[in-house]
Amino acid sequence: METLLRFIDKISEYSGRYVSYLLLPLILTIVYSVIVRYFFNDIVDWAFEIALFAYGILVMVGGAYTLKHKAHVRVDILQYYLGRRWSCILDLLSFVIIILVCCVIVYLGTKAAYVSTLRLERSSLQTPFNPQIWWYKWIIPFSAALVGLQALVESVRTIQNFNSDEKSGS
Repeated sequence: METLLRFIDKISEYSGRYVSYLLLPLILTIVYSVIVRYFFNDIVDWAFEIALFAYGILVMVGGAYTLKHKAHVRVDILQYYLGRRWSCILDLLSFVIIILVCCVIVYLGTKAAYVSTLRLERSSLQTPFNPQIWWYKWIIPFSAALVGLQALVESVRTIQNFNSDEKSGS
């Protein structure tokens, strides 16, 4: 069991680290677009959608990494006033909700991505660039699966910590 948990942790870690490299092309695309617009009074047709793709992939795929490192924005005022036991219960409830939402997103996202792939769907932004976006729609169920798996790992670890606290009498 621990081997599986570590494997999922590694997937979250590596996917988050590798997708973070998209920040550089995202910044370069935006800077290039601004320079061309303000200094050469021209418009870069592809810059908006490329930046949108890079940012979307960065945020979605980076979600599991963020969850693994407990870096999501979190309101933990209740945990402050409640004891360790209730804090664990609230964490478990949160992870169950995350897992359920991720399951729904994987299911619906896969259906939508499949239909998009069959149609070779293109961007609806009506820019001259007009790229195909079917591949981008597959990022949604993929990233939801990563987040759901990491939430499963975090819930198992929360249960393990809760059980170890119970045994030690905390």
